[in-house]
Amino acid sequence: MKELFDHLEKKERQILVLFCVLLAAALIFHSAFALSKKKIYFRSAEFIPSQQKEYAKIVESNRDAKMDWLLWDEARQDIKKIEDTYFYKEDVNINELRLDLRKIFEKAEVRIISDLIFDYQDMEGEDVKKVRVSFATSGPYEALKRLIHQVEIHPKFLAIERIDFRDIDTQTGRIELNIVLAGYYEK
Repeated sequence: MKELFDHLEKKERQILVLFCVLLAAALIFHSAFALSKKKIYFRSAEFIPSQQKEYAKIVESNRDAKMDWLLWDEARQDIKKIEDTYFYKEDVNINELRLDLRKIFEKAEVRIISDLIFDYQDMEGEDVKKVRVSFATSGPYEALKRLIHQVEIHPKFLAIERIDFRDIDTQTGRIELNIVLAGYYEK
């Protein structure tokens, strides 16, 4: 091989040496750069399974959060439906409770022997107003049962808060009662 170099001129030898030096420098640079990138690649490859597990946890957490959001949204819709359906509206029709009571009394076929007394109360910390309706009624026991039944099946928030027996006639079966009903208004 030495004989091959002997046939080259001095300028050709210098160019060949320069190319060899450049090639060696390129190989050293490439080896150093590639090795560092190779190390980074293998380190990254080691983290991929743990990153995939963390990603799966995040996806599951995101799915759970979406499910929670849907449940809360459904609860909001239910609350809106309850507010629209079961509460009396103070702003829309203040007489709605009075009209409902008239219908209940007619269906139950009870005789009201006193004036209806309405007592409106704000419930502290709530967006609800409570109204108590006090009245006296007289009739047979069956009429009382019908009245209680009509109040129970009424679709609005209306409840019997108190029943006080004033007089019971055992001979005729007639009962006199003081009744307090509670209705709820949305503010």
